[in-house]
Amino acid sequence: MIERDRFGYHPALYEIFARLWLADLSRTMGRSITLAEVPDEELDRLRRLGFDYVYLMGVWTLGAEGQRIARAMPELRAEYDRALPGWTEADVTGSPFAVARYAVEPSLGGDEALAVLRQRLAGRGIGLVLDFVPNHVARDHHWIAERPEIFVHEKNGAIACGKDPYFPAWTDTAQIDIRTEEARRASIEALLEIAARCDGVRCDMAMLVLPDVFRRTWGHLPRREGSTEAKGELWAEAIDTVRAQHPRFLFLAEAYWDLEWRLQLLGFDYTYDKSMYDRLMHGSPQGVRAHLGASFDYQRRCARFLENHDEARIAAALPTDRRLAATVLLATAPGMRFFHEGQLEGRKTRTPVQLARRAEEAVDRACSEFHERLLGAAKLLQIRRGTFALLTPHATSGSIDSFVAYRWDAPEGAAVVVVNFGPARAECRIPLDIAGIAGRSVLLVDRLTGQEYRRNGDELTDGSKGLYVALPPYGTHLFEVRKR
Repeated sequence: MIERDRFGYHPALYEIFARLWLADLSRTMGRSITLAEVPDEELDRLRRLGFDYVYLMGVWTLGAEGQRIARAMPELRAEYDRALPGWTEADVTGSPFAVARYAVEPSLGGDEALAVLRQRLAGRGIGLVLDFVPNHVARDHHWIAERPEIFVHEKNGAIACGKDPYFPAWTDTAQIDIRTEEARRASIEALLEIAARCDGVRCDMAMLVLPDVFRRTWGHLPRREGSTEAKGELWAEAIDTVRAQHPRFLFLAEAYWDLEWRLQLLGFDYTYDKSMYDRLMHGSPQGVRAHLGASFDYQRRCARFLENHDEARIAAALPTDRRLAATVLLATAPGMRFFHEGQLEGRKTRTPVQLARRAEEAVDRACSEFHERLLGAAKLLQIRRGTFALLTPHATSGSIDSFVAYRWDAPEGAAVVVVNFGPARAECRIPLDIAGIAGRSVLLVDRLTGQEYRRNGDELTDGSKGLYVALPPYGTHLFEVRKR
């Protein structure tokens, strides 16, 4: 088991939507099961694949109001038609980010079932990450009646719906007024209750509660009369408060708008790397290289992903060759490697988060086998705990602009990743300034294909020679470097 020391390694995280997961397992087992009853083989598979954390999305109790709104919205109903033909009203449970109570949904087994699952995951060296939504709660959250002063109120006295400054309001939510000390205390109390039940939190839209962002969204409405103005940064206080009780607790921020570094400075272990996602999906290899050239202190705190519950299924969004090349980069770049349940099997249909059931899809065996090989290779200690450095390809003929190459070094050895992230065949030479290989015979084992290449260490380290590489469009190598 790799010790979860937050920054001593580069962890792998697997997102699972709890309701869909249990619905699929219940259908397979022929009976309704809870979180406590997930089969051992399902959890053993997560351990075998090398995941350090499971982000179990959507475990909290939802309210009737959110469900009603989710069933009534025409644009959502059209999404349900696309994703789950023949859906019924019973399939619509509402958004998991309109939380009515931070208690585990009874139909999932309640808090007791979650505690059992957490213990079973821990026995396999896997930490549990849950949702925390700092910006808003459900329209029928118990705070509405108990603590109305902690919400933003419209000029007519009604509690405002949650929103960010660039999109329409989320009509199933109530906006917390994080400017007030009362709201901050309530939020940190809730976070402490969550922290007692898991090993980390994924903080939904974490940048919305930054003071300047909040002012941009809600500055036109005053605080509730009689409330006390909060001082300083919510995240600094919240993270320090939780870590005083749970020193190894992990904080993952959903973050956009180039605010990732700022949230890292406030104490987040990892922040969503939407910039990397955009480059892998639509950008150029030069853009990918430039992004990976940022400081290592920033890189190691990035959560890399190709899909999640908000994004399109990557198997539907990218051609196979580019998708697999992008996945190699995702799984071997510094920081957190974030995978989404169904991604490994090549699912193509994104299920709206308001649904508690999804359509059946056949497993893409080639996709599944590729991910098993890649995740097995990504367990190399060089890639999990090593030091990272970009490599500079040299031209042999034609352009080398499509290459993205880097190495990982550790006491256990070195690993080299080379990706031709372009639509044409390309070749290059890459000097490998890896300590300890000069004067020796070197075996390069491609952990994705099993092929082996014996090379002269002096030539590999020679700045005018180096490793010769020729790859087809979106071709990849993931070499384990072995001295002979």
